[in-house]
This record gives sequence, C-alpha cells and structure tokens, in this order.
Amino acid sequence: MRSTALITKILLTALLAFLSQSVFAKANFRTFNVVLLQPEAVLTKRVPDVGTLASYIKELEQALAASIEPVPRMEVAGGFVVVGIKPGSKSAVWLDFKSGISPRTQSILKNAVTTVKAPDYKGLVLFALKIGINGGSQPIELSPSPPEWKIAAEKLGRTVEVETLVESMWAD
Repeated sequence: MRSTALITKILLTALLAFLSQSVFAKANFRTFNVVLLQPEAVLTKRVPDVGTLASYIKELEQALAASIEPVPRMEVAGGFVVVGIKPGSKSAVWLDFKSGISPRTQSILKNAVTTVKAPDYKGLVLFALKIGINGGSQPIELSPSPPEWKIAAEKLGRTVEVETLVESMWAD
C-alpha cells in the first residue's frame, strides 16, 4: 500500500511538471512549477484521479495565460497563484507576489481562476502555481505565503498547518 502511494505521488509530480513546463511558456505567461501544499497521505485520499487534477491545473494555466496575453502594460512579476478546492466544486484563490502587483492585475488573475470549474473532491485540496508574468522571474521561495494567510495566522496566535489555517479563514 505504501509503495502505491509513493508511485502515485511520483507520477502526479512528474505529470504536473510536464504539463507546466511544456505547454505554458508564452511571452507573457509562464508556469515554473506546481507546488502541492498538503502531505501525500492527505492528497492520496482526496484526489482519487490524478488525471482530473492535472486537467484542472492545465485549464487554470490556459485561463491565466489568456487573461494576461491581451492586457497591455501589465507589470513584470513572479509569484504564486494559490488555489483551494472544497467539496461541491468550490474554489478560492490567493496571490503571493513579493514584488507586489496592482489591484487590477490581482483582479485579472483571480477572475481567470474563478472562470474554471473546480473538480469535486472529498475534502480540501491546496496547491499553488509558481508563475511569471511579462517575463517575471521565478520566485526563490519554495512555497507561498499570501498576505491573507499571514493575517489569519496572527489572529489564531499559534503555528498551524496550512490546511487548518485555510479552513479557519475560508467559510462556505
């Protein structure tokens, strides 16, 4: 059983890496990496079909690329688009761009994500797309820390896992 989970994780990581590197490297948009934000055991239980998640991520990348391509004078930036999926095909998006991006760009990116219907999973699923817009460089951080998450963590007053943090701030 343990080896099956390990093989699943390896296949998922390889598939996501292939999709993000081979398809979406346009002049105005690039996905550098997909970052899974939950432990393997959690994702294995909640994502029974890796192909569905990979397809969803590909659709997100297409929507993000399409939203950026026609926008003139959008700033150059690299950062994270963080996506959460809850049962009932509900999704939420948070952004983490250390260099900062304008409210207009934030709105464009968030709207692009919300146009894609999320899969229906049995529990919360969290991941991030590490992206560059208009030639923006890859963030050096390994994982995201959106400002809203920092505020929620301060309110909790203690260190918690990312899933607990997101559940505390994301009401249906």
